[in-house]
Amino acid sequence: MNTKPKLILAAVDFSTGSRNALEHAARLAAHHGAKLHVLHIIDSMALSMLAEKRREPFESAVSHALVSGRKSLAEWLGHSNLPAGYEVTLAVGAPLHEILEHVKNLRADLLVAGVAGAGGHGDGAGSVAAKLARKCVVDVLLVRTGHSQTFSRIIAALDFSVHSAHVAAAAYAMAAANGTEAVVDLLHVWTDPGSMLPAIGVFGESGLSLAQAPLQPREELLQSVRTSLHSHAEDAPAGLRVNEVAVEHRKAGEGIAEHARASGAELVVIGALGRTNLRYLLLGSTAERLLARVTCSVLVVKPAAE
Repeated sequence: MNTKPKLILAAVDFSTGSRNALEHAARLAAHHGAKLHVLHIIDSMALSMLAEKRREPFESAVSHALVSGRKSLAEWLGHSNLPAGYEVTLAVGAPLHEILEHVKNLRADLLVAGVAGAGGHGDGAGSVAAKLARKCVVDVLLVRTGHSQTFSRIIAALDFSVHSAHVAAAAYAMAAANGTEAVVDLLHVWTDPGSMLPAIGVFGESGLSLAQAPLQPREELLQSVRTSLHSHAEDAPAGLRVNEVAVEHRKAGEGIAEHARASGAELVVIGALGRTNLRYLLLGSTAERLLARVTCSVLVVKPAAE
């Protein structure tokens, strides 16, 4: 994560989750002295269907939608405390495409959006939100509906890849932006290899061949995990409360989600690229599973530019 963003883009759709996302974006912009840019996209497909139903030319429907949209957006934004100098863009198009294009064209450092979007309820990220997390070239903060206040309990999900330091740094930066009471859990979900046998290896090896492979003793493995967690904790800013947490679970994404629920975490920070350095639709499979099960806000940290 760019721990000192210069431009924060908030994608809004008038939903409650969108309002919460805007408030967090405004808070982060004020903390970092960054410019806040608010973006609302009028769905061209929905507008086309409405125009057809009304037997109205599409161009006329677009014109009317932009006029009423500007008025509605200005009124909606008036209910939030936004930093001076914020800018607003209203456009017509496919929401996912337009948001991603505006991220690139505006050279935003951080995209903030609601987890579920308009009409969304329940656990997990909504369709557009999950796709933004996968495809966006910058870090994405997905804010859960109802999380309008500061994030006081933050989880940094570490897999000890080369990207883990960026994830931890992003969590520390979020803690600093959310007040002195914020607590960060450095979390690693680990698995005892012995518990996974018999199994089929990634290249089709039999469970027998895996069972015959030398395995790191359980206590030695756990001690290695604790040592790595402590190493990351030593880089935390002075005065920040940091917990080092090792959770055993066969599936990392589910283990993270379960710890988030059990600890009452309001934000999980996770990397988009894991230990394999292979992307799954531009998002690591662990992050993908987490987004499907999440009950809190999520910050997806993209790999640092090389």
